[in-house]
Amino acid sequence: MKDTKHVLTIGCEYKPVRGGVAQVLDIYDKYIFEDFRFIANSGGGGFGNLRLLLVSICRLIKQLSGNRRIKIVHIHTASYNSFYRSAIFVLLAKLLGRRVILHIHGGGFKDFYRTNPEIFIRWILQRADCLVVLSASWKSFFESITKKLPIHVVPNPVVLPSVEDLSAKKSSSHLRLLFLGLLDRDKGIYDLLQVLADHKDFFESRVILNVGGNGDAASFKETVKQMGLEKFVVFHGWVSGDKKKELFLNSDVFVLPSYAEGLPMAILEAMAHGLAIVSTTVGAIPEVVGEDCGILIAPGKQEELSEALKALCVSPERLELLKQSAIREGKQYSVEAIKEVLEAVYREVVR
Repeated sequence: MKDTKHVLTIGCEYKPVRGGVAQVLDIYDKYIFEDFRFIANSGGGGFGNLRLLLVSICRLIKQLSGNRRIKIVHIHTASYNSFYRSAIFVLLAKLLGRRVILHIHGGGFKDFYRTNPEIFIRWILQRADCLVVLSASWKSFFESITKKLPIHVVPNPVVLPSVEDLSAKKSSSHLRLLFLGLLDRDKGIYDLLQVLADHKDFFESRVILNVGGNGDAASFKETVKQMGLEKFVVFHGWVSGDKKKELFLNSDVFVLPSYAEGLPMAILEAMAHGLAIVSTTVGAIPEVVGEDCGILIAPGKQEELSEALKALCVSPERLELLKQSAIREGKQYSVEAIKEVLEAVYREVVR
């Protein structure tokens, strides 16, 4: 994107990349913006986060006071603390005469809205010049709680693998499952382990589950041990870069039986790498994963999860069709495609 000197982006620290929003910001920096002006407003943890917040407020005031070329402040936010923190930057940017884009990530905003001061949340949303959301369903939700506020759908971008990498993918005698994400019950990883344990006689000789993620690794590994799954569940810790690419290129099915999501970066990456998807009907996932490239279940329904995995184990023909369709569908989230959408939003905001 050529003319980006008029945009200042605010969000979580993204170096090193940890989590979906950080990954989006990293892609914006490397592939979309030629001149990525950025202020990190979170990422230190505890006292470090408070110090970073104060420093970022000072940086925002300094940059907007001293650089009239900055016309847009693009704020990446989510729910709870992230939203309250972002509210400060929305108000400061408006006070200093800039257009504000509030870009909302994550799948917890509906619960956040229902359990926190709705009037204040709506008031902050209305201070923005426009909202950016990840899917049509999220657009409908925010239209229901705001008035005459422009809302644009800008999906997360994904860096597509090369044709050579996809062509070099090798088959396996096992169904190779992959989970990437937080080692947390809300992500459904423990549902997945329970399914493998409950149907161990079927799955042990048929599947391999590779897991990459952060969180309570000790508890996760202890659960795997207690369930007797060590032979076919492999934990890699947090993965990124070449290691993550290797896992994508050596997997068949991406499994994310999550209870709440926005638009998971990992699902988009998995589709781009030719993995069939087994996930849940939450957030924007049903808008991305159709019947032609995956199987969706209700969150928490372990029997449905078991049936989906068994179906892919016994039908390699169906699996191959899902994988090929996933590659085709994943292309619409390419960096190039999302760059065009984002440029259109910027043009409209400064019009």
